[in-house]
Amino acid sequence: MKWNEVTRLDVKGGVLVIKDAMIMLDEDASEPAWPAVNCEPGEYIIEINVPNPWICHRLRISKIGSQPSLGNEIGNVDIDHAFAAIIDYNSFHKAIISDYEEYAEWTMNELDDELAINFSGEIEYNSEKLVYVKSGEGDGRYTVFELIQNEKVIGLECVFIE
Repeated sequence: MKWNEVTRLDVKGGVLVIKDAMIMLDEDASEPAWPAVNCEPGEYIIEINVPNPWICHRLRISKIGSQPSLGNEIGNVDIDHAFAAIIDYNSFHKAIISDYEEYAEWTMNELDDELAINFSGEIEYNSEKLVYVKSGEGDGRYTVFELIQNEKVIGLECVFIE
């Protein structure tokens, strides 16, 4: 399977989450509402598998330099806005609780505009990255797996199209 790098993410918070890009985080939630894995802080690579032009079949994030294998299914992500996103949950959540109204405005303006013109990429909110890709053929429920190496969780992968 051929993977294309989208970007790299410096994970500080230790929890990786995949979510609908446009659904806002709950400012009062201490735990993510979407599929998540606990991981070591460090640099991670976010990659997409796009065997057909402009149709992403898979999205993954894994520790730089690793050789990940698909592990256990950890849940499903429901996409209702055609884009999936990966975030460093603890760091991103910390950035949004300082001014939740500003976060809502950013979501409806900058993030919405970004998704309207790009297939994949990254956008920052208060110096924290949200990395996104158009999910398969758009909306749907997609299976998420942990990525493992030497019996240790090193990331996650979402399957949009088998």
